[in-house]
Amino acid sequence: MTAFALAFVLFAAGALVAFAPVRKGAVGATWLLVTAGCGVMMVLAILAMLRDVTRPLVTLALPLLGAFGFELTALGALFVAVTVGVFALTLPFALRDSASFAPARRGAFVGLIVLTLAGMLALFTAAGIVSFIFAWEIAALGIWGLVGFETRRAEPVAAGTLTLALSEVGSLAGLAGLLILAHAAGGNGLDAIAAAAPTLPKVLVVAGCVLTFFGFGMKAGVVPLNLWLPAAHGAAPRSISPILSGATLNLGLYAFLRLDAPLARTDFRLGLMILATGAVTALIGIMYAMIEHDLKRLLAQSSIENIGIITAGFGAGFAFSALGHPVLGGLAIIPALYHMLNHSAYKTLLFLGAGGLDVATGTHDLNRMGGLLRRLPVLGMLFIVGAFCIAGLPPSNGFASEWMLLQSLLQVVEVSALPVRIVFALSGAALALTAGLAVTCFIMVVASSLLGLPRSREAAQARRAPRTVWMPMAILATACFGLAMVITGIIPALGRLTAPLVGADATDALAPAFFGHVQALSQAAVNGLTDLGAQLGRGLVPLRGLVVLHAVGPADSVAYAMSTALSFAVIVFLLFVVWLLARGLRHHRQVARRVPWAAGLVRIRPEMTYTATTFAAPARVLFNSVFDPEVAHQEQHRGAFLTVSRRQEVRVNVVDRLIIHPVTVAARFLAQTLAAAHHGQVTSYASYMLVALLVALLAVRYLIGS
Repeated sequence: MTAFALAFVLFAAGALVAFAPVRKGAVGATWLLVTAGCGVMMVLAILAMLRDVTRPLVTLALPLLGAFGFELTALGALFVAVTVGVFALTLPFALRDSASFAPARRGAFVGLIVLTLAGMLALFTAAGIVSFIFAWEIAALGIWGLVGFETRRAEPVAAGTLTLALSEVGSLAGLAGLLILAHAAGGNGLDAIAAAAPTLPKVLVVAGCVLTFFGFGMKAGVVPLNLWLPAAHGAAPRSISPILSGATLNLGLYAFLRLDAPLARTDFRLGLMILATGAVTALIGIMYAMIEHDLKRLLAQSSIENIGIITAGFGAGFAFSALGHPVLGGLAIIPALYHMLNHSAYKTLLFLGAGGLDVATGTHDLNRMGGLLRRLPVLGMLFIVGAFCIAGLPPSNGFASEWMLLQSLLQVVEVSALPVRIVFALSGAALALTAGLAVTCFIMVVASSLLGLPRSREAAQARRAPRTVWMPMAILATACFGLAMVITGIIPALGRLTAPLVGADATDALAPAFFGHVQALSQAAVNGLTDLGAQLGRGLVPLRGLVVLHAVGPADSVAYAMSTALSFAVIVFLLFVVWLLARGLRHHRQVARRVPWAAGLVRIRPEMTYTATTFAAPARVLFNSVFDPEVAHQEQHRGAFLTVSRRQEVRVNVVDRLIIHPVTVAARFLAQTLAAAHHGQVTSYASYMLVALLVALLAVRYLIGS
């Protein structure tokens, strides 16, 4: 039995054990078996990335369907490692929630988790169209089951139905694109399609790329099929949201790299389409995140924002490569892939924190929280770490990836085509605005949930968060710190993975080996940068260096440079100096504690403090034309006096309002028009058939004659 098959056997055994009537034994054995399977897959993935070779796993030939194979590539191994890491860290919390279920319900819950995991791993190792679509559908069914697991409530059922419906629409579009490409390439292997992409007709390449990008992009949450994500997170069990955001969104990102990268490299306009779509997705996601007061839905909108950032990076890389600048393409795709790693880490952390707050308070409404940092100090501090990273504040991993990505877009100055520059400039401006709004959004999240006064009885009586929440959060917070500090060790690994996608390894251009022999820079530039501290840590740190930079021009002018490790060291040093000064002042001057001035109030009440809705008021005003809410205003009068005034705003997502709703109206109109033909006479039907036959014969005659 191969290690790959062994992992799936362990997953299946864990799902079956979950049905056992002995609660503690079943939960413990399930955790052990599934975690062991994740460990086996993690080892396989790490070995595949280190060896950088494609390893065949399963090769079958099915009747009618043809080849049905699986293989582990270096790129797929990265996604496998991220997936099993997220599932392994989230599983304890999910099993804690399932421990109170009846055996049959607990087994079904764990079975759906395992089914989703198995489908995702199969997708990341699929070698052909048949195995790819098979794995995609398995994962889609698992996600649908998890989202709508609470079948006794209407909201989860509706969210699950919406998720499945949009998933199938996307799957059909993606399958159509793959079939077009496979027919033109003369084979259904993914590698065969990629190899044949440069020789295929442009029309088929464009059609295949558009269909697969938007079809499979549904799972990633790109516009216009991103409406399912907030609904799914709002309705899914709290222990499932970390999986949905930290792992399953990567399905669409993998499809972009595996399927669309070879196609987009043949036509820069496809890369520009992906870039612009990603930028719009990011901006729309963060705008709607800012006005949410449901923490789970807010984090879901933030996931849309981050997926948009990653997609924009992919599009920029594809466009650069198609325009004959493969190194610049690598400079864009490396930070995008790095941001994917970061997003999986800190978004899993934040959703685990949201689940812990739900356990402690019984709500995920930010307006009903407040003051929780004092009552949940460990969980609160870990949640702040995640918010710090996702807001892109230096020197976090989120800052590093977003900063490198924005800097890579500025390198479009090396491209002479004006339309390309315009698309890059507008997309860069949208991403820069997105980054600024993200800081504001997560300041609001931390302030309204953890700081201030409790605004409800549940928040005032918050219970301790379980270990199954804060211990995985601590591991993920450590991972975020590590991803930030060892960025120059991660870039070479990502450079090797992205080299086949853009045609060049941009490692030397992005992370020069200042602790070794620098090849990408002249000796004069190396000496100048060394004088500025580029070789700090040499002989102590087992990396290429601690500085990320990109040099351009014959004189090696530095376009941008940054070091998260050195920035962190400087920040720690400054904080230490401030602490010493404060301590010294306290010894020389007596510190007096006084009650702060409260503007004449006897005491500040919770109702007087800022809520999430209050924080978001400027954003609602600023982007009111985008939100375009429907306002319902109700008043009650008693005589000449106004006694009650209620104002309620209903916001329909701009994508739903401008794209989905018009398409729905048009489809209904077409259906009603066609339905009128079902109520005619038999002679009318015969006339329709005769006219259709004549048109078909004339068309065939015209085509043959031409």
